[in-house]
Amino acid sequence: MPALISMLAIQSCKDKELTKSGSEYDPGLPIELTSFYPDSGIFQEKVMLIGKNFGSDPKQIRVWFNQRRAPVIGSTGERMYVMAPRLPGDTCVISVAVGSDSVVFQKKFLYHTSVTVTTIAGNGSRSEYRDGDLTQSIVTPRFLCVDKDDNIFMINREAGLYHVARIDEEANELITVARDVVGNVPAADPVSGLISFPTETTIGSFYTLDPQEFWAPRIREMKWPATGDRPEAGWKHSMVFNPSDGYIYTRYYHGHIVKIHPTTYEVETIFKTEQGDSYGMTFSPLEPNILYMSFFGNAGVNANSICSIDVTDPDNTFKKLNSSTAGGHRDGRLEVAQFRNPDQIFCDQDGNIFVADRSNHCIRRITPEGMVETVLGMPGTAGWRDGGREEALFNNPTGIGISSDGSVYVADFDNNRVRKLSVN
Repeated sequence: MPALISMLAIQSCKDKELTKSGSEYDPGLPIELTSFYPDSGIFQEKVMLIGKNFGSDPKQIRVWFNQRRAPVIGSTGERMYVMAPRLPGDTCVISVAVGSDSVVFQKKFLYHTSVTVTTIAGNGSRSEYRDGDLTQSIVTPRFLCVDKDDNIFMINREAGLYHVARIDEEANELITVARDVVGNVPAADPVSGLISFPTETTIGSFYTLDPQEFWAPRIREMKWPATGDRPEAGWKHSMVFNPSDGYIYTRYYHGHIVKIHPTTYEVETIFKTEQGDSYGMTFSPLEPNILYMSFFGNAGVNANSICSIDVTDPDNTFKKLNSSTAGGHRDGRLEVAQFRNPDQIFCDQDGNIFVADRSNHCIRRITPEGMVETVLGMPGTAGWRDGGREEALFNNPTGIGISSDGSVYVADFDNNRVRKLSVN
C-alpha cells in the first residue's frame, strides 16, 4: 500500500507540473515529436508525448489518434499528457498540430477495445408482460431502435403479448406506447424523431409514433400505384429511414424493396429480390444511399448473408457481400465471412454495422474496411451471462439499436432481456 500511495503521489506531481507555465510555441521553429509512452492502452488512457515546441497552452494544441481528436490535459512545451480517444482504431497514428505546423510520429499506438454487456430490462421470464420500473420489468424483446434523444423503442413479441414500449434508461422506466399491436423492426427518423414500424395486417399497413404527440400510435396505409407488381401479402419485416433522400424503405418476404414517401405514403418498388425473410436494413453515414440488408436462412441465393444496393441505381447495384449461403460462423474479410440467420442490423456513426447474428448467439461487427469480427458471445453457445469478451453469452439475439454515445442495445429474445453493450 505505501508503494501505491507513493506512485500516485508521483503521478499527481507530474500532472501538476504539466499545468504550470512552460515554454511558449515558437512559430519560427518546427514541432518535434520524439517519443511517447505507453505505446498501447484503452479509452482515456493517459499518454505522455515527448518532443519540442508544443507550447504550453493546451487550447492551442491539437492531437489526433488516427482521425480521432484526443483531449490534451497539459503541456510544458516539451512534454504533454493526452487521453486516448474512444475507438480510434486498433493501430493508431499519432499526430500533433499547433498553429499551421504539424508532425506525425512514425511509431504506432495500439488501441485495445473494451466491450462489456449488462442487462437493463427483463428478468428472464416471458410468462407475462410488465412495464414500469426497469428492474422489475418482464419483456420478450424482438426488435429495437433508438431515436435521436436516446429513447429506446422495443417491439415485444410473445403470443398474446404483442406490445410496443419505450425505454427511458435515465428514468429507469419502461413505458408502453401501444398494446396488442403486432410490430416488426422499427426505424427512427434521425431528424424528426418519428418512429415507424411495419405490421402485417394489410399489404401496406404500418404504424408511426410521433414524439410531438407523445408517441401515440397512428396506423398508416401505403398508397400503391394503380398498376404494376405488388406483394401478395403484408409480410414486411423491417423499416429504415434514409437520411439522404428522406424516404422510408422496407422489404417484403416476396422480395419487393420499396420506398415510401414520408408524408404522402406513396410507394415505389425499386427492386425485387428472391423471396425470403429479411429482418435487417440500415444506411451507412459514410455511404449515402447505400442500403444494407440482412437475409435469413430461408432467402434462397441470399440466405445467411448481408447484401447491399444503391437506391439511386437499384437495377445495377444489388449484390451479395459474403459468399456462403449454408450458414456458419467465420470472422475475417466480409467476402468470406459466415453468418447464421443474421437478424436486425444497424450502422453506427463511424460506419460499423452491428449484426444480431441470431443462430450463432453472437453480436458481430462489420467495419468500414469490410472486416467481420465477433464483438461478444460464444459462437454456437446459447446462455445468459453479463460481462466482457470472455464471459458474455446470448440466446438468439434478434434486435440491435445504437445510441448517440455508441452504446449498442440488444434484444436478447430467448433470454427475455434487453442488454446494453458498452464499446470503448
